[in-house]
Amino acid sequence: MAVTSSPCFRIFLVLLILGSGAVQALAWDSTGHMLVGEIAYEQVRPDVRARVDALVRTLDNRYNNHKPYNFVTAGCYMDDMRAEKGYPYSAWHYMDVNYTPDGRGYAEPAVPNVLWALQQAFATFEDSGSSGPQKSLAMAMLIHFTGDIHQPLHCVDWNDKGGNGYFIAGVPFSDLSKTKPANLHAFWDRAYRFGVQGGKVIELYYSPWPSERPGVPAAGVIKNQAAKIMERYPPGSMAELANVGDPHVWARESYRYACKFGYPHGPHPGDFEAVTLTPLFVGNAHDVACRRIALAGYRLANLLNSLFEADGATPQ
Repeated sequence: MAVTSSPCFRIFLVLLILGSGAVQALAWDSTGHMLVGEIAYEQVRPDVRARVDALVRTLDNRYNNHKPYNFVTAGCYMDDMRAEKGYPYSAWHYMDVNYTPDGRGYAEPAVPNVLWALQQAFATFEDSGSSGPQKSLAMAMLIHFTGDIHQPLHCVDWNDKGGNGYFIAGVPFSDLSKTKPANLHAFWDRAYRFGVQGGKVIELYYSPWPSERPGVPAAGVIKNQAAKIMERYPPGSMAELANVGDPHVWARESYRYACKFGYPHGPHPGDFEAVTLTPLFVGNAHDVACRRIALAGYRLANLLNSLFEADGATPQ
Protein backbone atom coordinates (compact mmCIF):
# COMPACT_ATOMS: atom_id res chain seq x y z
CA MET A 1 0.00 0.00 0.00
CA ALA A 2 1.66 3.20 -1.17
CA VAL A 3 0.84 6.42 0.63
CA THR A 4 1.39 9.91 -0.73
CA SER A 5 2.02 12.34 2.09
CA SER A 6 4.33 15.13 0.92
CA PRO A 7 3.88 18.53 2.61
CA CYS A 8 2.71 20.12 -0.67
CA PHE A 9 0.19 17.37 -1.21
CA ARG A 10 -1.13 17.76 2.35
CA ILE A 11 -1.55 21.52 1.92
CA PHE A 12 -3.27 20.97 -1.42
CA LEU A 13 -5.77 18.60 0.17
CA VAL A 14 -6.45 20.93 3.08
CA LEU A 15 -7.26 23.78 0.71
CA LEU A 16 -9.51 21.59 -1.38
CA ILE A 17 -11.41 20.22 1.59
CA LEU A 18 -11.91 23.64 3.16
CA GLY A 19 -13.28 24.94 -0.13
CA SER A 20 -15.41 21.96 -1.08
CA GLY A 21 -18.19 22.25 1.48
CA ALA A 22 -20.13 19.27 2.73
CA VAL A 23 -19.34 15.88 1.27
CA GLN A 24 -22.23 14.31 -0.64
CA ALA A 25 -22.47 10.55 -1.04
CA LEU A 26 -23.32 9.56 -4.58
CA ALA A 27 -23.68 5.90 -5.50
CA TRP A 28 -23.03 4.43 -8.93
CA ASP A 29 -22.42 7.29 -11.30
CA SER A 30 -25.08 8.01 -13.91
CA THR A 31 -23.80 5.27 -16.20
CA GLY A 32 -23.90 2.74 -13.36
CA HIS A 33 -27.52 3.61 -12.63
CA MET A 34 -28.41 3.36 -16.32
CA LEU A 35 -26.75 -0.07 -16.49
CA VAL A 36 -28.94 -1.23 -13.60
CA GLY A 37 -31.97 0.14 -15.44
CA GLU A 38 -31.00 -1.48 -18.73
CA ILE A 39 -30.49 -4.87 -17.11
CA ALA A 40 -33.89 -4.59 -15.44
CA TYR A 41 -35.46 -3.48 -18.74
CA GLU A 42 -34.20 -6.63 -20.42
CA GLN A 43 -35.83 -8.80 -17.72
CA VAL A 44 -39.25 -7.25 -17.08
CA ARG A 45 -42.49 -8.05 -18.87
CA PRO A 46 -43.46 -5.83 -21.83
CA ASP A 47 -46.44 -4.40 -19.95
CA VAL A 48 -44.16 -3.40 -17.08
CA ARG A 49 -41.86 -1.60 -19.48
CA ALA A 50 -44.81 0.45 -20.69
CA ARG A 51 -46.04 1.24 -17.20
CA VAL A 52 -42.65 2.39 -15.94
CA ASP A 53 -42.10 4.53 -19.04
CA ALA A 54 -45.53 6.12 -18.56
CA LEU A 55 -44.63 7.13 -15.02
CA VAL A 56 -41.08 8.42 -15.50
CA ARG A 57 -41.93 10.31 -18.68
CA THR A 58 -43.54 12.99 -16.50
CA LEU A 59 -40.43 13.65 -14.35
CA ASP A 60 -38.92 17.12 -14.60
CA ASN A 61 -36.64 16.83 -17.63
CA ARG A 62 -34.63 20.00 -16.98
CA TYR A 63 -31.99 17.73 -15.48
CA ASN A 64 -31.93 15.40 -18.50
CA ASN A 65 -30.95 17.89 -21.20
CA HIS A 66 -34.69 18.64 -21.59
CA LYS A 67 -35.35 15.14 -22.90
CA PRO A 68 -38.06 12.96 -21.31
CA TYR A 69 -36.75 10.36 -18.90
CA ASN A 70 -37.24 6.73 -19.87
CA PHE A 71 -37.00 3.38 -18.10
CA VAL A 72 -33.17 3.46 -18.28
CA THR A 73 -32.37 7.15 -17.71
CA ALA A 74 -34.87 7.48 -14.84
CA GLY A 75 -32.27 5.89 -12.60
CA CYS A 76 -30.31 9.15 -12.81
CA TYR A 77 -33.13 11.40 -11.64
CA MET A 78 -32.52 11.34 -7.87
CA ASP A 79 -28.91 12.39 -8.46
CA ASP A 80 -29.72 14.82 -11.26
CA MET A 81 -31.90 16.77 -8.84
CA ARG A 82 -28.91 17.49 -6.62
CA ALA A 83 -28.34 20.58 -8.75
CA GLU A 84 -31.30 22.18 -6.97
CA LYS A 85 -30.72 24.22 -3.81
CA GLY A 86 -32.14 22.67 -0.70
CA TYR A 87 -32.08 19.14 -2.10
CA PRO A 88 -33.94 17.19 0.62
CA TYR A 89 -32.92 13.61 -0.19
CA SER A 90 -29.18 13.53 0.63
CA ALA A 91 -29.50 11.12 3.56
CA TRP A 92 -31.83 8.83 1.61
CA HIS A 93 -29.07 7.38 -0.59
CA TYR A 94 -26.97 5.47 1.96
CA MET A 95 -26.72 4.01 5.45
CA ASP A 96 -23.75 4.42 7.78
CA VAL A 97 -22.91 1.04 9.35
CA ASN A 98 -19.65 0.91 11.29
CA TYR A 99 -16.85 -0.90 9.47
CA THR A 100 -15.47 -4.13 10.92
CA PRO A 101 -12.66 -6.13 9.30
CA ASP A 102 -14.71 -9.35 9.22
CA GLY A 103 -18.01 -7.76 8.18
CA ARG A 104 -19.84 -8.97 11.28
CA GLY A 105 -20.80 -5.60 12.71
CA TYR A 106 -23.97 -5.00 10.71
CA ALA A 107 -26.66 -3.05 12.54
CA GLU A 108 -29.24 -0.86 10.86
CA PRO A 109 -28.75 2.82 11.70
CA ALA A 110 -31.35 5.45 12.49
CA VAL A 111 -33.56 6.78 9.72
CA PRO A 112 -33.57 8.37 7.24
CA ASN A 113 -31.41 5.99 5.26
CA VAL A 114 -31.62 4.09 1.97
CA LEU A 115 -33.67 1.23 3.42
CA TRP A 116 -36.18 3.68 4.83
CA ALA A 117 -36.22 5.51 1.48
CA LEU A 118 -37.19 2.34 -0.37
CA GLN A 119 -39.97 1.78 2.15
CA GLN A 120 -41.31 5.28 1.44
CA ALA A 121 -41.41 4.49 -2.26
CA PHE A 122 -43.21 1.20 -1.68
CA ALA A 123 -45.72 2.94 0.59
CA THR A 124 -46.59 5.41 -2.17
CA PHE A 125 -47.69 2.62 -4.47
CA GLU A 126 -49.58 0.88 -1.68
CA ASP A 127 -51.56 4.05 -0.97
CA SER A 128 -54.59 4.21 -3.25
CA GLY A 129 -54.72 7.96 -2.71
CA SER A 130 -51.27 8.64 -4.20
CA SER A 131 -51.28 11.12 -7.08
CA GLY A 132 -49.66 10.64 -10.48
CA PRO A 133 -46.69 12.92 -9.67
CA GLN A 134 -46.19 11.11 -6.35
CA LYS A 135 -46.08 7.77 -8.14
CA SER A 136 -43.67 9.14 -10.74
CA LEU A 137 -41.26 10.28 -8.03
CA ALA A 138 -41.70 6.99 -6.17
CA MET A 139 -40.79 5.07 -9.33
CA ALA A 140 -37.63 7.14 -9.78
CA MET A 141 -36.82 6.42 -6.13
CA LEU A 142 -37.36 2.66 -6.50
CA ILE A 143 -35.09 2.48 -9.53
CA HIS A 144 -32.38 4.71 -8.07
CA PHE A 145 -32.28 3.46 -4.49
CA THR A 146 -32.27 -0.18 -5.60
CA GLY A 147 -29.05 0.70 -7.39
CA ASP A 148 -27.69 2.68 -4.43
CA ILE A 149 -28.16 -0.10 -1.90
CA HIS A 150 -26.07 -2.47 -4.04
CA GLN A 151 -23.04 -0.16 -4.09
CA PRO A 152 -20.90 -1.57 -1.24
CA LEU A 153 -19.63 1.75 0.11
CA HIS A 154 -23.20 2.98 0.51
CA CYS A 155 -23.66 0.60 3.42
CA VAL A 156 -20.50 1.19 5.47
CA ASP A 157 -18.64 3.90 7.33
CA TRP A 158 -15.06 3.79 8.60
CA ASN A 159 -15.30 7.28 10.07
CA ASP A 160 -14.85 8.49 6.49
CA LYS A 161 -18.39 9.03 5.16
CA GLY A 162 -18.41 5.79 3.22
CA GLY A 163 -14.95 6.31 1.73
CA ASN A 164 -15.42 10.00 0.90
CA GLY A 165 -12.73 10.78 3.44
CA TYR A 166 -10.39 8.02 2.23
CA PHE A 167 -8.18 9.72 -0.35
CA ILE A 168 -6.65 7.74 -3.21
CA ALA A 169 -4.21 8.00 -6.09
CA GLY A 170 -3.40 5.86 -9.11
CA VAL A 171 -6.81 6.00 -10.78
CA PRO A 172 -7.11 7.98 -14.07
CA PHE A 173 -10.53 9.58 -13.56
CA SER A 174 -11.78 11.39 -16.65
CA ASP A 175 -14.92 12.85 -15.06
CA LEU A 176 -13.93 13.79 -11.52
CA SER A 177 -14.02 17.44 -10.55
CA LYS A 178 -10.57 18.99 -10.65
CA THR A 179 -11.41 20.98 -7.51
CA LYS A 180 -11.76 17.94 -5.24
CA PRO A 181 -9.33 15.16 -4.33
CA ALA A 182 -10.02 11.65 -5.56
CA ASN A 183 -11.48 9.41 -2.90
CA LEU A 184 -12.40 5.75 -2.50
CA HIS A 185 -16.14 6.36 -2.70
CA ALA A 186 -15.76 8.11 -6.06
CA PHE A 187 -13.73 5.14 -7.28
CA TRP A 188 -16.39 2.63 -6.24
CA ASP A 189 -19.06 4.71 -7.97
CA ARG A 190 -17.17 3.90 -11.19
CA ALA A 191 -15.34 0.66 -10.33
CA TYR A 192 -17.33 -1.32 -12.91
CA ARG A 193 -15.67 0.71 -15.70
CA PHE A 194 -12.09 0.71 -14.43
CA GLY A 195 -9.91 -2.22 -15.30
CA VAL A 196 -6.31 -3.32 -15.77
CA GLN A 197 -4.41 -3.68 -19.03
CA GLY A 198 -0.69 -4.34 -19.27
CA GLY A 199 -0.40 -4.01 -15.51
CA LYS A 200 -1.85 -0.49 -15.55
CA VAL A 201 -5.17 0.83 -14.26
CA ILE A 202 -7.24 2.24 -17.11
CA GLU A 203 -10.72 3.62 -17.66
CA LEU A 204 -12.39 1.09 -19.95
CA TYR A 205 -15.01 3.49 -21.34
CA TYR A 206 -16.38 6.93 -20.58
CA SER A 207 -19.66 7.88 -18.99
CA PRO A 208 -22.05 9.57 -21.45
CA TRP A 209 -22.86 13.23 -20.86
CA PRO A 210 -26.56 13.98 -20.18
CA SER A 211 -26.88 15.04 -23.83
CA GLU A 212 -25.58 11.60 -24.86
CA ARG A 213 -27.88 9.51 -22.68
CA PRO A 214 -30.04 7.04 -24.62
CA GLY A 215 -33.30 8.59 -25.77
CA VAL A 216 -34.91 5.15 -25.60
CA PRO A 217 -34.00 2.00 -23.65
CA ALA A 218 -31.87 -0.70 -25.26
CA ALA A 219 -29.61 1.67 -27.15
CA GLY A 220 -25.97 2.70 -27.43
CA VAL A 221 -23.12 2.14 -25.01
CA ILE A 222 -25.47 1.43 -22.10
CA LYS A 223 -27.11 -1.49 -23.90
CA ASN A 224 -23.74 -2.82 -25.07
CA GLN A 225 -22.07 -2.66 -21.67
CA ALA A 226 -25.14 -4.07 -19.90
CA ALA A 227 -25.09 -7.00 -22.31
CA LYS A 228 -21.47 -7.72 -21.36
CA ILE A 229 -22.32 -7.70 -17.67
CA MET A 230 -25.35 -9.98 -18.19
CA GLU A 231 -23.27 -12.37 -20.28
CA ARG A 232 -20.70 -12.57 -17.51
CA TYR A 233 -23.27 -12.77 -14.71
CA PRO A 234 -26.47 -14.34 -16.05
CA PRO A 235 -29.36 -14.70 -13.59
CA GLY A 236 -28.98 -18.48 -13.38
CA SER A 237 -25.42 -18.13 -12.11
CA MET A 238 -26.28 -15.91 -9.16
CA ALA A 239 -27.23 -17.81 -6.03
CA GLU A 240 -28.14 -14.53 -4.32
CA LEU A 241 -31.28 -14.30 -6.45
CA ALA A 242 -32.71 -17.28 -4.55
CA ASN A 243 -33.14 -14.95 -1.57
CA VAL A 244 -36.45 -13.23 -1.08
CA GLY A 245 -36.38 -9.77 -2.67
CA ASP A 246 -35.75 -8.10 0.67
CA PRO A 247 -33.77 -4.82 0.66
CA HIS A 248 -32.56 -5.65 4.18
CA VAL A 249 -30.75 -8.65 2.68
CA TRP A 250 -29.31 -6.46 -0.07
CA ALA A 251 -27.94 -4.00 2.50
CA ARG A 252 -26.29 -6.75 4.56
CA GLU A 253 -24.67 -8.12 1.41
CA SER A 254 -23.26 -4.71 0.49
CA TYR A 255 -21.96 -4.23 4.01
CA ARG A 256 -20.08 -7.55 3.90
CA TYR A 257 -18.62 -6.72 0.48
CA ALA A 258 -17.57 -3.29 1.73
CA CYS A 259 -15.83 -4.66 4.81
CA LYS A 260 -14.07 -7.51 3.01
CA PHE A 261 -13.30 -5.97 -0.39
CA GLY A 262 -14.17 -2.27 -0.30
CA TYR A 263 -11.00 -0.97 1.33
CA PRO A 264 -7.33 -1.71 0.56
CA HIS A 265 -5.64 -3.90 3.15
CA GLY A 266 -3.99 -2.09 6.01
CA PRO A 267 -4.86 0.69 8.42
CA HIS A 268 -6.97 3.63 7.41
CA PRO A 269 -4.68 6.39 6.05
CA GLY A 270 -4.09 9.44 8.20
CA ASP A 271 -5.65 12.79 7.52
CA PHE A 272 -4.70 14.19 4.11
CA GLU A 273 -2.79 11.10 3.02
CA ALA A 274 -3.68 9.25 -0.18
CA VAL A 275 -3.45 5.50 -0.79
CA THR A 276 -2.38 4.42 -4.27
CA LEU A 277 -4.77 1.71 -5.45
CA THR A 278 -2.97 -1.29 -6.89
CA PRO A 279 -3.96 -3.00 -10.16
CA LEU A 280 -4.90 -6.08 -8.12
CA PHE A 281 -7.30 -4.07 -5.94
CA VAL A 282 -8.82 -2.32 -8.97
CA GLY A 283 -9.31 -5.61 -10.84
CA ASN A 284 -11.06 -7.20 -7.87
CA ALA A 285 -13.22 -4.11 -7.36
CA HIS A 286 -14.23 -4.20 -11.03
CA ASP A 287 -15.48 -7.78 -10.64
CA VAL A 288 -17.39 -7.00 -7.44
CA ALA A 289 -18.96 -3.86 -8.93
CA CYS A 290 -20.12 -5.62 -12.11
CA ARG A 291 -21.65 -8.40 -10.05
CA ARG A 292 -23.48 -5.93 -7.79
CA ILE A 293 -24.83 -4.01 -10.80
CA ALA A 294 -26.09 -7.25 -12.32
CA LEU A 295 -27.80 -8.22 -9.06
CA ALA A 296 -29.34 -4.76 -8.72
CA GLY A 297 -30.77 -4.99 -12.24
CA TYR A 298 -32.21 -8.48 -11.80
CA ARG A 299 -33.68 -7.62 -8.43
CA LEU A 300 -35.17 -4.40 -9.75
CA ALA A 301 -36.84 -6.38 -12.54
CA ASN A 302 -38.30 -8.84 -10.04
CA LEU A 303 -39.50 -5.97 -7.88
CA LEU A 304 -41.22 -4.21 -10.77
CA ASN A 305 -42.78 -7.39 -12.14
CA SER A 306 -44.22 -8.03 -8.70
CA LEU A 307 -45.33 -4.44 -8.17
CA PHE A 308 -47.46 -4.44 -11.32
CA GLU A 309 -48.60 -8.04 -11.12
CA ALA A 310 -51.96 -7.52 -9.47
CA ASP A 311 -53.77 -5.00 -11.65
CA GLY A 312 -53.93 -4.39 -15.35
CA ALA A 313 -54.44 -0.65 -15.28
CA THR A 314 -51.79 1.68 -16.63
CA PRO A 315 -50.53 3.90 -13.76
CA GLN A 316 -51.84 7.44 -13.87
